[in-house]
Amino acid sequence: MLPANLTRQEWILLVILFTTEFARGAFFLSFLPIYAVKHLGLSITAAGFAVSAHYFTETASKTAAGWHFDRTGRPVLLIGLITGLASLMAMKLWPLPVILVGASALLGLGMSPVWLGVMSEVAPVEMPGRASRVGLVFAAWLAGAGAGLVAVNFILHRGFEPAFSMIIILWLVSVVLTLFILPSRGRREKQTRQGIFLSLARLATNPAVTRILIPGMFLQTFCAGLLLPVLPLFAQNQLGLSYNQYGLLLLAGGGTAVLGLLPMGMVLGRLTLNSLLAAGFGLSALCLGLLAVSHGPQSAFPLAILLGLSYAVILPAWNTLLARVIPPERQATGWGVFATVEGLGAAIGPALGSLVARYGGITAPIMLATLLLITVAIFYTFYPLEKFLVK
Repeated sequence: MLPANLTRQEWILLVILFTTEFARGAFFLSFLPIYAVKHLGLSITAAGFAVSAHYFTETASKTAAGWHFDRTGRPVLLIGLITGLASLMAMKLWPLPVILVGASALLGLGMSPVWLGVMSEVAPVEMPGRASRVGLVFAAWLAGAGAGLVAVNFILHRGFEPAFSMIIILWLVSVVLTLFILPSRGRREKQTRQGIFLSLARLATNPAVTRILIPGMFLQTFCAGLLLPVLPLFAQNQLGLSYNQYGLLLLAGGGTAVLGLLPMGMVLGRLTLNSLLAAGFGLSALCLGLLAVSHGPQSAFPLAILLGLSYAVILPAWNTLLARVIPPERQATGWGVFATVEGLGAAIGPALGSLVARYGGITAPIMLATLLLITVAIFYTFYPLEKFLVK
């Protein structure tokens, strides 16, 4: 056994998650828009469609990917990563707009089983005291995406080819690592005989799913989506931040979230889910409300740190709540369903946020998100969660 009581194969799974998220974050969040416009001479629209195609395909295929992972295990992960590698190679060898969009969509399909598989293998829902493992999974996920977003910029000054090659090499490392964790752990026999629609129907009949989880998870990502179109402009126009300062602001909030995940995972068992969720969403609402009326960078950084802390409080508690509902034999399917719902919230939020900002001003989406988060915090303060979580 290695530290944190993880086996060698479980550590490898965490490294795979980190490297794939690193490569994806570097490619879609930093590299592709600059590469498409400045190196290929394409319009920003081509890059935008490629990014949208990637995340749409990943969101749409997560439920099916989870179901297949429940049936066959880690070979699905290997197939997905090989698909992603082929997609990256296609974009490098044939950098045409239609290839960029199509291969980005295929990369989303290949990426869809990664997080689901790692979560269900490293932090299975039936494992006692899994909160610290959930924290490790989310730390690997967030740290990988954030590191990729930042690190590729230090290589771009050497040229586009070295940056693209780094992304492909990292993805190739993930493929090679997957070979060391095959074959998969045995799957439950009855799962191999179940259809995906039967699995979904069983989840849908659980009142905890329909009354607690789906509305809550949609609102979480919906609120975040509301902010995406306006935060850069808000940071410039109202807070007076430069691009570098805005990047540091995001780093402060994201870094606090990652660093706070592990200790919060250990605290989780000592407090009720109601109290943690209410405190986390309440703190998020308070910070956003104060940010909306702030002027200048002095208050922005402390509020960003507190927002990151609130996310670190919410995430382990929320995923423990999910784990109490997901059947152990269909956990990847369950994670896939919930990830799809979260993806819908993230997809709808930016469109509505831009409309609200157009007619209500740049702070209007922030205030709307604040009100929604207050509502969620009040709900989790008084709603009897345990009544619906008894299996």
